[in-house]
Amino acid sequence: NMRTIKLYFYNENLDKDASGNVRCSAQGLVAVERSIPRTNTPIQDAVKELLKGPTAAERLQTPGTEFPLRGVTLTSASLTNNILTLTVSDPENKTVGGSCRVQILSAQIEATAKQFGGVSSVRFSPDSVFQP
Repeated sequence: NMRTIKLYFYNENLDKDASGNVRCSAQGLVAVERSIPRTNTPIQDAVKELLKGPTAAERLQTPGTEFPLRGVTLTSASLTNNILTLTVSDPENKTVGGSCRVQILSAQIEATAKQFGGVSSVRFSPDSVFQP
């Protein structure tokens, strides 16, 4: 029994201003559909699929995405009052960097999680992940 989900990867070519500068915005997000086994934890499953990165075919649509990030894993997720808290393990500090990069990485996760009803915002734990 399978379910089709959307994973939001990044294509910087879709996120440029009139001068050709990258905006670092969600306008560069590209939804790709992927079939995964149906479970009771679809949000966690979707985020874990996103963290695996795009397939070779998906990468053609999303040449700017940085996933997968070596060592980065989702360790838990909890949804309370429409706020999704994702606990991420990042032993090699791959989720940090400049504000543009971090904004794009977190936007991909947020868009992937928000496709499911009941998620209005996403928080990351510990506070050190996805920071410029």
